[in-house]
Amino acid sequence: MTPQLIPIATWAVAVFGEHKPHANTLLNWVHGGKIAPAPMKIGRRYFCAPNARYVDPAHDEIQRMIDGR
Repeated sequence: MTPQLIPIATWAVAVFGEHKPHANTLLNWVHGGKIAPAPMKIGRRYFCAPNARYVDPAHDEIQRMIDGR
């Protein structure tokens, strides 16, 4: 059985490996809505789905304009 939620630090290691972002950067991403689906705060820590991904809304908007959608 796979875990439903994992700490964002564990997620960062799984996604970025040894080049994982600093903890402050991860918190900025959480507050800026750059991790989808959005992490949940439980107690003093943030947890996210193991299949969460980094998204950049500005990049997505530019890509939509280029693609004409």
